[in-house]
Amino acid sequence: MASVTDVVYSHLRRMILRQLAPGTPLRLNDLAADLGVSTTPVRVAVERLRAEGLVVHQRGKGSSVAPLSLDDLLDIYAVRVGLESVAASRGAPALSDSAISVMRDHIRRLGTLNHDDLRDRPAYLEVEWAIHEICYEAAGHPRLLQEIRSYRRQAERYFRLALAQGMSTRDDFHHQTAFFEACAGRDGVATERMARTLLEWTVERVAPMLSATAAADPVDTQPHPAVAS
Repeated sequence: MASVTDVVYSHLRRMILRQLAPGTPLRLNDLAADLGVSTTPVRVAVERLRAEGLVVHQRGKGSSVAPLSLDDLLDIYAVRVGLESVAASRGAPALSDSAISVMRDHIRRLGTLNHDDLRDRPAYLEVEWAIHEICYEAAGHPRLLQEIRSYRRQAERYFRLALAQGMSTRDDFHHQTAFFEACAGRDGVATERMARTLLEWTVERVAPMLSATAAADPVDTQPHPAVAS
């Protein structure tokens, strides 16, 4: 059974990803009252979110939802490219028949989702990550997988931003299919190439959104999107 802290953490993380704009204050007393808990699990949950890069803390101002910025995007995805390239190249050749079968089921599931329906986007994100995680776990390096998961969590807001601004998951689906096909062929080189392509493709679409927002508002260079999903 999940602890109170885990429940609070999951709730706050979901709010940050789907509802709260960057810069939104996170007042412990208010959050605790809203959730019907003490401030202790809220404080611990906020610290976990801070470690993920989703929350920032300023002395005298308290905690708030972390800003979205072009520099942050580029830093996160540069690390992801390095980590996931290694995991993809080592994981694909080690995939078992059963693992590939599960990945195939996931790809079929992605194909059944409505790529233009906001309600299907949480499911899309969950399933497409499951495909990658199977491959990366097969690499047999738990610490590497742990780091990949951490940076994936940090990057999720940026991918959701692209979706909120009109990017359809249909645009991503054919890349996911190519990634799976490389995995199914146990081709480490091709799988690494597709992992890199997917990450760079996302940066190419999100970076202009952040740059445009910064140019439109030179005083506050951080965008405040209302994430749709």
